[in-house]
Amino acid sequence: MVENLLHCKILCKFACHSTKRNRQSERKMLELTPEFYKEETRQGHHISKEMKSVWAVSMDMAMKLIDVCRRHGLRCFMDSGTLLGAVRHKGFIPWDDDIDFVMLRKDYDQLLKIASDEFQYPYFFQTTYSDKDYYRGHAQLRRQDTTSLSLSELDYGYCKGIDIDIFVLDGYIENPVKRFFHRTYTMLLKKSIRGYLSKPADNKRVGKKLISAFSKLLYKMIDYRRAFRHYENMFRMVDADKCERVSVSAYRYSSHKRIRRRRSYDQMVDMEFEGLLFPAPNDTDDALRCYFGPGYMTPQQLPTAHGEKYMDASTPYPDSEALIRRDPSVFDERVRRLYG
Repeated sequence: MVENLLHCKILCKFACHSTKRNRQSERKMLELTPEFYKEETRQGHHISKEMKSVWAVSMDMAMKLIDVCRRHGLRCFMDSGTLLGAVRHKGFIPWDDDIDFVMLRKDYDQLLKIASDEFQYPYFFQTTYSDKDYYRGHAQLRRQDTTSLSLSELDYGYCKGIDIDIFVLDGYIENPVKRFFHRTYTMLLKKSIRGYLSKPADNKRVGKKLISAFSKLLYKMIDYRRAFRHYENMFRMVDADKCERVSVSAYRYSSHKRIRRRRSYDQMVDMEFEGLLFPAPNDTDDALRCYFGPGYMTPQQLPTAHGEKYMDASTPYPDSEALIRRDPSVFDERVRRLYG
């Protein structure tokens, strides 16, 4: 009898704790005014209703990420075109279609530990560890009830909802000799993982075919995720807090671009973005020059890094994939409506 009472008390305590935790992590989907969804022209660029809906989903995920980071004392910052949009337009660059954030490696690692609890359906925190046959040097937060894909992704089984990027800032190795060996080794690891996960249609060059064949043999014996963990550990060895400069090297390793001062990320500063407040680094000029150069305030209509995609804010990606396979012409039609 006593044991039963004790068991009940433990269960009640656990249930109360779980309920409290769930309430803390609950956040309503972002609600925007009907005016936001209307098509409009900004700086001579037409923005369709379809693209506005994509923006709305991206903003919802951004607010979800910001909420989780703030509750856990983690720092995240707008990055790349999103930061430029906040500074120059107080929102999206008119011809942009996604949102980018960046986190210092130590904060990013903490986010990885809590991601499965904090990002429940329809959200999905996508990494090499959490999604089968998927590789990125950074994370993407996705909405599973939406679609964002290119034709080349149809043969892959990973999640293809609308996403926001979460890049990682690692310490930059100033010594050119050490940097050369570090870069060479990590890039070999990266190419081997990509080769293993690639499809035959992706490997048109002889070099890529050889790398793919070798990698598929190698990772039959070793889980490719073990290699990726080793890849990340190579960047963890370079402590950003002890470096003068930092870069998103795990995404793209460069000795001249995307490198910025570590002290530019000492604090988060709220900036307006489409009427919301998003966190920015304390030195936005330094953070923007490393991507766009000193003339970043002069608009230039450049294509997105990932190219034009089929995006649908109201249809889950498996349904969209099935539709595209039945009628491939819907892909081009959707892209035309999105991008004009």
